[in-house]
Amino acid sequence: MITTICLNPCFDKTVNVDTLQVGQVNRIRDARVDLGGKGINVAVVAKRLGLDVQCIGTMGENGAAELTSMMDREGLKHQFITVPGHVRTNMKVYCLDGQGVTELNEPGTPLEQKQINDFTELAKKATENSEMIVLTGSLPPGCPEGTYCELMKALKGHKCILDTEGKELELCAKNAHPFLIKPNLKEMETTLGIELRTMRTIRDAALLFIRLGVQHAVVSMGAMGAMYISTEKTLFAPSLRVETKSTVGAGDAMIGGMLLGYEIEKDMAKAFRYGIAAGAASVMTEGTQLIVRSDFENLLDQVKIQEV
Repeated sequence: MITTICLNPCFDKTVNVDTLQVGQVNRIRDARVDLGGKGINVAVVAKRLGLDVQCIGTMGENGAAELTSMMDREGLKHQFITVPGHVRTNMKVYCLDGQGVTELNEPGTPLEQKQINDFTELAKKATENSEMIVLTGSLPPGCPEGTYCELMKALKGHKCILDTEGKELELCAKNAHPFLIKPNLKEMETTLGIELRTMRTIRDAALLFIRLGVQHAVVSMGAMGAMYISTEKTLFAPSLRVETKSTVGAGDAMIGGMLLGYEIEKDMAKAFRYGIAAGAASVMTEGTQLIVRSDFENLLDQVKIQEV
């Protein structure tokens, strides 16, 4: 069993416009609403790839029935604590004239310390049979600094995968020692406050976290590919040449792919290849639709891994 944690789920609403004019009326061509929240995204990808996975977390009461129904339709196991408030909506505005994507993300329903404590107790029970636990995504307002770190300490004995940035990443690396961290390049730069422009500097930056007790690190670099770093080796995978329709959720798909790879290979360095294929498959889908398994399977043999 794999468990993903999502404390700040959302509805991902994708709209297409011909062009976005700030301060003007903009006509929407079409729209769709998908499940959202990074922890849910990872779980959906893992489920579509055939893994036994559940998602646990918290959500606002207003919108909980609809979000729960969407997870049920996906066939996703889930346990969520409901709290006063509403499930947030994150909007992605796609401009068909090539301007790119504008994201408008709501903060989410605030959590009080008692609600965090209640969720921690739920997590302890729900993860008893989980080898892997994924902690990812933004924290709701009200969560104190170190919330992920305290959760990881409470879940000691499990392999924890962490996808976050800034102080949360630093505190977890120093005090909770994740099995794997997966920042993207921008998140790594933001966390360390430096620019990373070569593979050597990216490797050295990841090794700072390895020396603090992190076992494995994967840094995704968008069109430049991705790197895997551990004390034993550094690997580089160039990005696959696919038609990019949306990069939303690519990092979540990468984690889902690595979970499958680790399930099969029992080796995170070998699982890196699966993550690359899953991330590439994700960008082939429009909006926030995540991954199609056949795309992943077709891409897996195309991944090229180099030791650096």
